[in-house]
Amino acid sequence: MKKGELLTTKEAQRRQQCYDKLALHGRFSSTLLVVREHLPSGKACLRLNIDATRIGNVARFVNHSCDGGNLSTKLVRSSGVLFPCLCFFALKDIQEDEELTFSYGEIRKRPNGLPCYCNNPSCFRTLPSEDT
Repeated sequence: MKKGELLTTKEAQRRQQCYDKLALHGRFSSTLLVVREHLPSGKACLRLNIDATRIGNVARFVNHSCDGGNLSTKLVRSSGVLFPCLCFFALKDIQEDEELTFSYGEIRKRPNGLPCYCNNPSCFRTLPSEDT
């Protein structure tokens, strides 16, 4: 389960700008994740901005892979809880010392995005990105 600070969209955008500047100098790797939950009506979308950069758990060390990785993500809701939990599930048997990875997304809006280091044959060479 991914844990971190729950941010407003305005604060997530502010932090992402700071994180991008730090990352360009090779000194920083952000763990800010934007999750969108499309509600059953199809008329609304709940946006969660989870930043595990300062406060989080071991899930912040799960990396991106352009081939989709060995984990899938699902939003899991518990009755009586306002926000869903982002949970990771294994897509296959995972070997000891195997890196845990999932796809951060498919959209790459930034022309000079942050470099991807997944080294898969299907690597796009930049991390997925949007206008946070």
